[in-house]
Amino acid sequence: MDKRKMMGETEKKEPHEHLQYLLDEHEQLLSHMKDLNRWWSELDEHGLPKFGEMGTRVAGFRDLLAKHFEDEEQEGYFKPLMDESPGFCIMVPDFQEKHAATLSRFDDFIDRLKQSDPPFKNWSAALQEFESLMSDIREHENQEIKIVREAFDKSSSN
Repeated sequence: MDKRKMMGETEKKEPHEHLQYLLDEHEQLLSHMKDLNRWWSELDEHGLPKFGEMGTRVAGFRDLLAKHFEDEEQEGYFKPLMDESPGFCIMVPDFQEKHAATLSRFDDFIDRLKQSDPPFKNWSAALQEFESLMSDIREHENQEIKIVREAFDKSSSN
């Protein structure tokens, strides 16, 4: 048996494993987003807005997103890229700023949803803001996947 495994140490992951981890986490985020959209649509169809409950559900997604961002910024899938493609390091501060701004937008939205008298004109106005947040997340995550794939491709061709 490998001595590192016996000692409980983790083996260094190959770059493609980190990319798979990234893709798996993105799948989890997308699945959660679909669940939120489905729940919101069902309430909309029945004319039963539940701002506070939606705030709680969005907060759960926000926590998942914060963990995802932290994984990216710490040892997650960016670490092997930085080790193999030092030029990639330049992009990480930009990701950190975008992550912080995104989480701040979610916090503001959640706070307003949970107010006793939510400041939205109606359920539809809140839905539009929610859809805008979800669209921005999808765009951001797709951009990250593209950049990470390009960096992995570049590092594996060297």
